[in-house]
Amino acid sequence: MSRLLLAVLVATFLQGGPQERDETAPPVAVFSALDGTWKGTFVGYNEAGTCLYRIRVTQTYRTVSDTEQEVIVRDEMPDGTVITGEGENVARVGDDGRLWLECHVRKSNGEKVKHIGRVVQGPDGDEQIIWFSKEEGRTETFREVVREENGETVYSIDGMGDYGGTLMLMHGRYRKVVK
Repeated sequence: MSRLLLAVLVATFLQGGPQERDETAPPVAVFSALDGTWKGTFVGYNEAGTCLYRIRVTQTYRTVSDTEQEVIVRDEMPDGTVITGEGENVARVGDDGRLWLECHVRKSNGEKVKHIGRVVQGPDGDEQIIWFSKEEGRTETFREVVREENGETVYSIDGMGDYGGTLMLMHGRYRKVVK
């Protein structure tokens, strides 16, 4: 993954702006497939393909209003350390009638994350969300999608980032917890 590729993807993301939406649905409906609890693994690889980390993850999403979904995250690191996070996914309709997405997470280690999102059409024609953030020493772009696979509901995250000059490829795969 090169810095040029990262720059091209960032520029492509920023060109698109907000998305058209179904005016009959509340804005938060864009996140409805995420509602529930998910468990799985999140993995990071460096640019040479070496695994840098493998985290056990539990994420819970709950719609709380027409514009907001609550987010609760629990990451168990390989050494047993647990980092928790709380936040929200927010969907608003702009003056132009288009959908604007944000994700805010505050973690127990003091880290605060803010991503801007947009809805895109995936390779199979399905709706997916692309998230992007750029701050000092950190740029991330990743895709989230929920699918039915072999009778299971699966939530996956695929992305890339530049963390202070360290390039990283990320992949998460979670299964919905059925109660």
